Amino acid sequence: MSGKRLYRAITRFFENLLAPGLCQACGCALDGVGSFCGGCRARLTRVPAPCQACGQPNPVDGLICPRCLLNPPHWQKLVAPFQYRGLVRQYLIELKYAEALHLGKSLCQVSFDAFRRDGPGPEVLLPVPLHRERLFERGYNQAREIARNWSQELDIPIDHGALSRLRSTPSQSGLSAAQRAGNVRGAFAYHPRREYRHVAIVDDIVTTGSTVTEITRLLHRSGVEYVEVWALARAYRP
Repeated sequence: MSGKRLYRAITRFFENLLAPGLCQACGCALDGVGSFCGGCRARLTRVPAPCQACGQPNPVDGLICPRCLLNPPHWQKLVAPFQYRGLVRQYLIELKYAEALHLGKSLCQVSFDAFRRDGPGPEVLLPVPLHRERLFERGYNQAREIARNWSQELDIPIDHGALSRLRSTPSQSGLSAAQRAGNVRGAFAYHPRREYRHVAIVDDIVTTGSTVTEITRLLHRSGVEYVEVWALARAYRP
């Protein structure tokens, strides 16, 4: 165990020993480590048998669904453990628009298992950037906050300045897939601290995938060989 990981484990132990805290969802006292009681944790609905390419439920046995075998996405892997519905949807809306950073941290804490692996992982985490006007208005970037939690737990560095948004784009909410793709076309730039070969793009939700597709294309053109997409939730395709 690394020094950082040992320090975090000791810190969490004493935090829970001295102040067990309350469930973030229902407010009841917690019996052990975590942010949710057992009942509320069960309400955080995970994606069943997700395809490793698109993150949607895979209707057949295997790692990749038939749809992705025929038409693979531009990225190489997508990990988004939760369904974007119910309690998860409520929390991510509050994280994005109501400064509820503690809710993002809580969802990250119960999703670490989906991102751990025995083999090589990404060299770096790249949060999806906000335009400076949107960042000034909101005061924080929810993707960066999520990346910070995963970085601390998984010992993967963040390159905060690698991706930037060149222009302010309208909100993607309510747009069709084609409109979303046009909205973000040419909207990003990539200037990493060093050359990367294996990266993970970090966002809160993957809906149509238009934003991460545009960023993935940019990364591949810049020499990145393997792109993963990491998000807390995946919106189901109709």
